Amino acid sequence: NSEVSFLRSLKVELRIGDLLDLDSLQSGFCGIDTVFCLVNVKPSGKSQEQYLKELRLLHTDGTKNLLEACKVNKIKRLIYLSSVAAIGYKKNVDVYNELSEESPLDPYGKAKLDAEKIIRSNAGVMGIDAVILQPPGVFGERGLGALAKIIYFTERGFVPILGSGRNKQSLTYVGNVANQAIFLAEKHDSFGKTYIASDDRPYAVNELVDAVSQDMKQKPVKIYIPIWLILFCVSSVNFLTKIFLRKQLINKESIIAIATERIFDGSRIFRELGYKQEYDLAAGIARTIKWDKGSKNV
Repeated sequence: NSEVSFLRSLKVELRIGDLLDLDSLQSGFCGIDTVFCLVNVKPSGKSQEQYLKELRLLHTDGTKNLLEACKVNKIKRLIYLSSVAAIGYKKNVDVYNELSEESPLDPYGKAKLDAEKIIRSNAGVMGIDAVILQPPGVFGERGLGALAKIIYFTERGFVPILGSGRNKQSLTYVGNVANQAIFLAEKHDSFGKTYIASDDRPYAVNELVDAVSQDMKQKPVKIYIPIWLILFCVSSVNFLTKIFLRKQLINKESIIAIATERIFDGSRIFRELGYKQEYDLAAGIARTIKWDKGSKNV
C-alpha cells in the first residue's frame, strides 16, 4: 500500500500492481521497455513476526514474480535497486566492493541478498538483461536518511558524534542514485553486473556535520561520545532485554560499523563505464535542506 500522491502530482501514468500477485504485474508491465524495481516493507504497525514474513515473501516470491512478468511481456531491461545491506559487515574490514564476501547483519540485508541471488541465477536464462544497484545510505528530498539527526541537532545548537568524527561513511544523494539507475539502463556493458551506487567518495562524519551547518548558517557545538561508552550502554541494554524479553534489542556490530570506518567503494561505474556524477555533497545537502524546510512550512 504505497503512498502515490507525490507520483500523481508528477502527472505520470500509474499502473497499480502487487509483486505477490503475478497477474497484476503481467497486465501492468504491458508495453514497457525497462523496469526499475525498488521494493521494501515498512516495519511500523506490524509485529516482528509479520514484518519478517512479509519481508521474506516480497524478496523471494515477489522477485520470482517480477522476473516472470518481465519474461511474459518480453521486457529486456531490469534495474533492481538492492542495498549495501546485502553485503553487510565483517570485523576488521574497512572497504567493501562488489566482490566482497556477503555477510548481511539484519533481516533486511538478508532479504535483499536473497533477491539478488534469484536475479543472478534466473534473469539471464529468461532473456532479461538485469543490473543490480546497491546504494548505501541515501539522503535527499522526501527522505533525509543519515542527515535527519544531523539536521535535527544542528537546529538545536549541538550535535552528538560517536567517536572522533573522522571515520568515513559511504552515502549518496538520491538524485545521484536516480541518475545512475537511468545511466545503467542505457549501457549494454552493464547488463548482468552489480554496481555499488555510492557517491564518488566517502564522507567523514565531521565533514557531513560541517556541510549541513554551513548550509543552515549555524555553528553547533560538536559533542564527541567515546565508542567504549556507547558499547557499554548497548551491552547493558542487551543484557537486560535478554533477561526480560529473551532477545537482543540492539545489534552491537551495527554500532561498531557506524562508529568506525565502513566504506563501500562505488568506483566501478565511474571506472568501467565513464559515469559522471551530477551532484556533489554541497549540492545534495542544499537541495535536501531546501526540501525539508519547505515540507515543514506546508
